[in-house]
Amino acid sequence: MKFELDDKVVQFLAQKGSTNVTLDVEDLDTTCCLGRVPEMKITLVPPSEAHQSKYRHFNHAGINLYLSKLIRSQETLTLHLSGFGPFKKLEASGINLVL
Repeated sequence: MKFELDDKVVQFLAQKGSTNVTLDVEDLDTTCCLGRVPEMKITLVPPSEAHQSKYRHFNHAGINLYLSKLIRSQETLTLHLSGFGPFKKLEASGINLVL
């Protein structure tokens, strides 16, 4: 699996004091019969020891990436920043969520 990290992502993580990025799947609550509605959740902490078996671990450019086994990646997973000022957040592209 290939990873691309924008230079701004590395700076963002350094500002936050983190070398960990966890990409997880979170189910959204629905009020109708849509079934499962997954959404990707990105956090800057590693998964707990009890849940690490649910993730694939990669290290790229000194960053620990924990990728949920429910996430499938295309050829390249790209992490980039969106927003500005205090509203900056990490986003990922090149992934598919398993429904």
